[in-house]
Amino acid sequence: MIATLGYVVPELFHFPGCEKFTNGLGALDTIPTEGLVSLFAFVGFHEIAVQPRENGMGAYDLGFGAEFLENCDETEIKRRQTAERNNGRLAMMAIFGMLVQDQIFGMSPFKLMRETGLWGPN
Repeated sequence: MIATLGYVVPELFHFPGCEKFTNGLGALDTIPTEGLVSLFAFVGFHEIAVQPRENGMGAYDLGFGAEFLENCDETEIKRRQTAERNNGRLAMMAIFGMLVQDQIFGMSPFKLMRETGLWGPN
């Protein structure tokens, strides 16, 4: 879900000094080598350092938002987990669709829409 949001926001807003950066898949070409190294180092550190909480619901339970499930019965917990899984699947389809369109046309879907119209070139 955050990936989809992170794909949309740069179309609307750039931090000062980052105006020349491209959006979408083109952004990978604008990241310096040091930035990629630090990104991979942070992800690797996160994978090693963050562990599931003790007495959690499973290996996937890191404790984020667990306080919202404290006074819920099993049926409500299952319903919330199913809703979260479905929302995550929808967000994955959304970001994959935007990435595929970016790869095919060579520009982000929003830039393509601005330049050629909502339904693409005639």
